[in-house]
Amino acid sequence: MNMARAAEARRKRQFKDAVYAAAARVPAALANRHRLELLDLLSQRPRAVADVAAEAGITIANASQHLQVLARCGLVAVERRGTYAFYRAAGPPVFRLLAEIRAIASSIDARVADAERAYLGSREPCIPTYGEACGALDDPRTILLDARPREEYEAAHLPGAISAPLDALRSGTIGLTRSRRYVVYCRGPYCVFADDAVLLLRERGFDATRLALGPAEWVAAGGEVQRAG
Repeated sequence: MNMARAAEARRKRQFKDAVYAAAARVPAALANRHRLELLDLLSQRPRAVADVAAEAGITIANASQHLQVLARCGLVAVERRGTYAFYRAAGPPVFRLLAEIRAIASSIDARVADAERAYLGSREPCIPTYGEACGALDDPRTILLDARPREEYEAAHLPGAISAPLDALRSGTIGLTRSRRYVVYCRGPYCVFADDAVLLLRERGFDATRLALGPAEWVAAGGEVQRAG
């Protein structure tokens, strides 16, 4: 009987060791600021290594190594297009993970808020949650604008959003009217495209407010995204 209990205890320990080792691969892969940023960028749209490396400010070789780490634990998927490899975030579970990491970091580490204040000063009040956003967007006067680059809008955008990159807003090529209220979003809480867009719109006399959620936070909260075309 003692031998049977000992064997069962060993099996239980082997099981726990296996599942915790597998689970630990995910936070281990994310325990690097560059990999977190790369994953955030890939949650916007699929990208080639050189493209995402340039935006993250790291070398192609370093980006490739980081992406391979993320791919090995299943956080990103790889798609071959001719001779190029395109990486993308591996779906809604990864979006939820990114959103939770950002939320937890903001709630327990004051350095996140300190970094925001150092760069942005005091941020304007915004629409902070999915529920409040849905309430605001129920108003037929409200128009949702996507301030990210056009390629990211085409890959996935919030339902009903209009593509409104900063260059297009500056040039006035997007037909806006002052009788409407504009809610502007971008990549998420660490992105400032929406801040800049709201400032520009207000300077031109429009009623504009920033939405603090990007596509990852939107999906994590239970929302859906659309693709252009």
